[in-house]
Amino acid sequence: MPDILHEVTIQGAPDKIYEAITQQNGLRGWWTTQATAQPAVGSVSEFKFYGGQVAMQFKVDALEPAHRVAWSALSGVPDWLGTHVTFDLTPVENGTKLLFGHRDFASYDGSYAMTNFNWGWYLISLKRYIETGKGEPHTGAPNT
Repeated sequence: MPDILHEVTIQGAPDKIYEAITQQNGLRGWWTTQATAQPAVGSVSEFKFYGGQVAMQFKVDALEPAHRVAWSALSGVPDWLGTHVTFDLTPVENGTKLLFGHRDFASYDGSYAMTNFNWGWYLISLKRYIETGKGEPHTGAPNT
């Protein structure tokens, strides 16, 4: 099954990055301003785009503070159902290495290519959010 993998080094401590990918306000700072989330295993987070025209739900599968976050896609983009998102954090000399995965796509067809591109974009937004305090999240507007 195809996986999307991205690696980025962020000049920030693992706990700060962990907070940005688990806390509602953090997620709103780099991914989408329409995020509803709580850092609890078993909870369901929702992320909306395009004025709610696209809404995704993920179950939080694992939380290892400052080390790992794992989600399972429950709804949203049809070919995301059954996929898994992981954020693995490793301290390095200049900050933190983030290995991101969106795994278990059924094929390279459908939204795979667009999803790969978009995750790359939003991971750069996360990097900017941590390093400068300002990311580039989706604003939730219908035409953005």
